[in-house]
Amino acid sequence: MKINYKKKIAVGVAFLTAFSFIGVALAYEKTKIDLPAQNDFVVEPGKTEIFVNPGENITKSITITNRIGKNIKFKLTTEDMIGTNDSLSPIKLLGDEKGPYSVKNFIEPEISEFSLELGERIVIPVKVSVPLDAEPRGYYGALIVSNEPEVIGDTSSKETEGKARLVSRIGSLFFLRINGEGKESGDLEDFKIIGPNKTFYENRPKGFEIAFKNTGNVHLVPHGRITIRNILGRDVGSIPVDAYFSLPDSIRYREVLWEEGSGLGRYTANLSLFPGFGNENQESSVAFWIIPWKILLATFVGLIVLISFIYYILTRFELRKK
Repeated sequence: MKINYKKKIAVGVAFLTAFSFIGVALAYEKTKIDLPAQNDFVVEPGKTEIFVNPGENITKSITITNRIGKNIKFKLTTEDMIGTNDSLSPIKLLGDEKGPYSVKNFIEPEISEFSLELGERIVIPVKVSVPLDAEPRGYYGALIVSNEPEVIGDTSSKETEGKARLVSRIGSLFFLRINGEGKESGDLEDFKIIGPNKTFYENRPKGFEIAFKNTGNVHLVPHGRITIRNILGRDVGSIPVDAYFSLPDSIRYREVLWEEGSGLGRYTANLSLFPGFGNENQESSVAFWIIPWKILLATFVGLIVLISFIYYILTRFELRKK
């Protein structure tokens, strides 16, 4: 019997092609969990950090859970981001604008529009593709998940005409670093006490603020420790500075709270910060006084009253003896 190999090969190719299309179509996963309505949705992870080589392709994922009490349509978009010098907003999303460290052409979610019922969760694969000629440095952006706009009130009413529609946006940040000769550099710009710059404090300060300037082209992860010593040089406090990210060409501010300890006298806070590169820590210190004058004044007045009372008693006793 003559076997038609061409026909078998054609059937095999068609089968593999169809199977691959089915695999792509079903790559994302939906599950249903029992959740109360909380009028929001959750995006995970908040940040994805990726180290890749030029020409390498990898796949990550993003998870969205609907906690709004109805079926909601969602949309996925990609935006570039940059660091800022603003202590309140360390990053800035650029919308349709392309950033100097653009990641838009490197990440692509499998789907960009989908619907979820209350308690429904979807896991969407995100393909990360790096060209062979990509410059070894950092690339930064975010996948923005937004819900379908919700109209406030009756759209046919003149009272609601022109009113904004409610849209929630949550970003999942992507930190992509291409391995190679990236520029790692940065300096500790400032270390001070949170709030107005003072030398004397009535109560223990709230904590300390660190300003770190990233002058390279890759993100850094500074971390360290603050040691507090009293006027005798004795350690009275040790506060860890947890690791945090600092984007290129920006100043990242970090507040570290001083939650334990109190006292009276002069103190020195010493910061030892590892900048995220090299082998040496960067150092800085700030000195301050804690003088609870209201308590001291009340104590002083109390002592005066007590001494006066004792003096009064003693003088009356001497007069009676005479």
